Amino acid sequence: MTDDLLQAVERYTRTQVAADGLTQTSLPGLTLVRTPAPSKLEHALVRPLLCLVLQGCKQVSIGVTEHRFTAGDSMLVSSNLPTLSRIVMASAAAPYLAVAIELDIPLITELTLLNPDEAITQVERAQAEHELKDAVRRLVQALDRPHTFAALKGSLLREIHHWLLIGRHGESVRQLGLPDSHVRRIALAVTLIRSDYTQTLSVTRLATAAGMSRSAFHQHFRTATTLSPLQFQKQLRLIEARRLLHAGGLTASRAAFEVGYESTSQFTREYARLFGLPPGKDRLAARRR
Repeated sequence: MTDDLLQAVERYTRTQVAADGLTQTSLPGLTLVRTPAPSKLEHALVRPLLCLVLQGCKQVSIGVTEHRFTAGDSMLVSSNLPTLSRIVMASAAAPYLAVAIELDIPLITELTLLNPDEAITQVERAQAEHELKDAVRRLVQALDRPHTFAALKGSLLREIHHWLLIGRHGESVRQLGLPDSHVRRIALAVTLIRSDYTQTLSVTRLATAAGMSRSAFHQHFRTATTLSPLQFQKQLRLIEARRLLHAGGLTASRAAFEVGYESTSQFTREYARLFGLPPGKDRLAARRR
């Protein structure tokens, strides 16, 4: 079954992969990854997602914890977290291959209410990992058949979330679906930051969005994301500015303005601190690669 999924991803990405190694499919939130060589370190602020590694190896640091994921492993990011990652095993003959699926929080909430944790049997938990990968396989294989994909994608996504919820990642996923959980409340504030990251956002406004006091919000935001709200917004701005510089050929001052900076010198300092190079040199290095 895993071999069938690997072959489906390999076949689909062979001609459709972008320069960054990502194939964005017709289903928002479903991304296929193909990288033919080890990569440099990449910063990202990742939405809650599931990643299945099918070939190669990826090293991921989340907060102060470092993980290595190889073929057959599943990685769950259950919060909006800053990650530092790089692909450490990949070649032209055996590229790094993976499937990433962003989690649907309203669907998790619905399934959580339908299936309380105490109702899940040990037999169901034991088979969940196998069933999860089988559902992902069927979803990816359907990509080559647009009519079938359109008809089945909703039910397959629901099945994937079901197996994820009752499997070994279930407790972390369940916290995303509980309306009054701290994780879910912080996610509401993170959604606001992501949508308005170029604007100045007060802590009071963010705490109100999360339904918390300012002090409780600060504490739970840092616990959930390892960053303060200001640091989170700053990283989001810098990561987006880097994408604009690499993809659009903008000047540093223009990229700074686009993501909400008023001072180019401040932007340049903070960019170099995060990525190791000032904007201009980083863009040149990306072009050489």
